[in-house]
Amino acid sequence: MKLIARDALYLFLVFLLVVNLWVTSHENEKLKIGQESIKENLIVSQLTHEIFEVRHHAKLVKRLMGNHLDNESKLALLIELNNTKYSLSKLEMNADHLGAWLGYEENTPSEGECVELLDVVYSSIQRGNMTNNDVFLASKGIDAIINFTYVYPPTYENIVKGLGEMNRECGELLQEAKK
Repeated sequence: MKLIARDALYLFLVFLLVVNLWVTSHENEKLKIGQESIKENLIVSQLTHEIFEVRHHAKLVKRLMGNHLDNESKLALLIELNNTKYSLSKLEMNADHLGAWLGYEENTPSEGECVELLDVVYSSIQRGNMTNNDVFLASKGIDAIINFTYVYPPTYENIVKGLGEMNRECGELLQEAKK
């Protein structure tokens, strides 16, 4: 009788350990899913902040391009073009880096066509040989950048998709500029 009671007690303790392991495993899985969600929300929040920064600089470029370019306006335009280019390249780099951290390694957004277009515009303005066609292409490129900044709802996938579409538009504009 003692042997059966002891075996039953051991069996009950093993059962409690298995149940405890299952509950712990289940709770760990819930925590892991919660951590992934928090991590993605933090990344999207960071990228959204950077998108607003790009929008701010691109809108300033758009306003400055509409003004008559005296030396002060030209300098302000060059500064804002450089700020837009920096903010956009930082956004693309962070989207790549943070996306890889989230596990989206196949979804790399940065192609850099808009950054390259901004570089071409910057050089044309700096040299002082910007034609009306260059102004038109630059304006369309800035419009593509500004339109991208209105990507909602801001999820990582939408940001990547928006960056891709924006860079395709800028790539087409670069092809027109090379003609």
